[in-house]
Amino acid sequence: MMIKHVHRKARRTPQETAKLRADRERYQRDKPSPEQLLAEGGHNEFVPLGELIFIHEVMTSLKKERERQGLTLATLAKRTGIDQAALSKLETGTHGNPTLETLYRIALALDKVIACVLKDAPVNGRRRRRLARAR
Repeated sequence: MMIKHVHRKARRTPQETAKLRADRERYQRDKPSPEQLLAEGGHNEFVPLGELIFIHEVMTSLKKERERQGLTLATLAKRTGIDQAALSKLETGTHGNPTLETLYRIALALDKVIACVLKDAPVNGRRRRRLARAR
C-alpha cells in the first residue's frame, strides 16, 4: 500500500505555536494516556492509531477500485451524493476521519461492500503471561 504524503507549511500565530510547543513538551515529559487526554477535554476527535490505519486502508482500497473501474471523482460524487472535493480529500488522506456511513456509501457506489473480519490479536509476552495466569 502506497500512501501519498502531502506536506504543507502550517500557518500559526505565535500564540498557537507557543501552545503547541508547550503541549508537546508536556506530552513528552508526562506521557498522558489517551484516557487522561479525553478526560481533560479538548480532544473530542481522538482516534486510536489502529482505527486510523484501518480507515486509511479501506479508503485506499476504495480509491483503487474506483480507478480500476475507470470512474472519475465527478462520477463517484454523483453516485454517492458526496462533494467531489470531499471525496478527493478522503482519497488523499487530508480528511483522515470519515464516518463508516461515508465509507459504506462510497463502497455501494462502486458495487462493493465493506466486510470486517475478527482475528486473534497478536500475543506478546505480557498478554501471554496474563492468559497463562487466568487458566
